[in-house]
Amino acid sequence: MLVATSLAACVVEPKARSLPAGFGEPYFMLISDEAQGPLLIGSKYGLQKSLDGGRTWTVLDNGQAPAIAGASFASTIMVSRGPTAQVYDFSLKGAAQPTMVWPFPGAVMQLAGNSRRNRLWAITMVDGLRLHYSNDGGRYWWPMAAVGICPRPRGLAVSAPNGPKVERLWVACGRDGLFASDDLGVNFVRIAGISNALTVAAARSTPGQIAVTTPQVVVTKNAGATWFLSGLTATAVAIDPRDPSLVFATGNNGQLYASLDGGKSF
Repeated sequence: MLVATSLAACVVEPKARSLPAGFGEPYFMLISDEAQGPLLIGSKYGLQKSLDGGRTWTVLDNGQAPAIAGASFASTIMVSRGPTAQVYDFSLKGAAQPTMVWPFPGAVMQLAGNSRRNRLWAITMVDGLRLHYSNDGGRYWWPMAAVGICPRPRGLAVSAPNGPKVERLWVACGRDGLFASDDLGVNFVRIAGISNALTVAAARSTPGQIAVTTPQVVVTKNAGATWFLSGLTATAVAIDPRDPSLVFATGNNGQLYASLDGGKSF
């Protein structure tokens, strides 16, 4: 005998994905390159990780200190504590490496990296904006001219290189808009179509794909030639480094949202 069963009775409602207390307006959010894709979120209240897509959160080693910015490089993640930095393994399971002092003056307010090419960029604000570049994972740093960049960047990201070209560096500049550099940070130009760029995230596996909070999340897959509106107002956004169709965003209501279509809908 066949027994009719309600579809609703077979569906298990997923647990709500909430941000940790005090992390509603994070300084940064990123997804590790490690196979399970741990989430990392930093704010003035410290640093926390999630190994289950944002359903539960735990404090990392030295996680109570403010976490200003973060970036992946090699097989590690560098986190700026302002005037100092710490490096964590991709898995985010072990202890951080010993705290190190930046080899240049000031606190690092923005940080971006390319894990495959071991490149890092850091922005400090000492007597004006200073852009620093490293191609060896942060052992040595060089000052970059940063001609044309806005005076007070709010976000920094680097996208995958397009063939033999170097990576494109993206800068969210608030109401000054969105800027980009195709020469490692020597020169910057304004990208049309974005009048208020609060934060920016870039796909590290797909050239030209980025997401910007305006504060609505908008996405492009062709380096800004066309933009898609998601309808979600957010404070931060992150793109999975292995699967660019997976995008996370932090909402104004303290919730974490996920997109499976590259950020077009959440």
